[in-house]
Amino acid sequence: MSGLRTVDVVTILWERASLIPLTQRTIVQATVIGSAAPCDNKLNPGDSYRAAVLCLLGHRFVQVLNLDSGLTGVAVFIRLF
Repeated sequence: MSGLRTVDVVTILWERASLIPLTQRTIVQATVIGSAAPCDNKLNPGDSYRAAVLCLLGHRFVQVLNLDSGLTGVAVFIRLF
């Protein structure tokens, strides 16, 4: 099956402790379809959302969705091979 491309998808549900704009966001839940390597260890509940995003973006993931309701949000990242 040469030429078959795989897609990795990471969905992150995050929360913020308060509505103060720069309050750090933490991961509530992350779902991975395919692989999130080498960022797997940054996607656990309680981990820093910012650290996870920086890792994903540094490893060819692209953010395709960002829903921010203030205290909670969802972000989706994809990586094509």
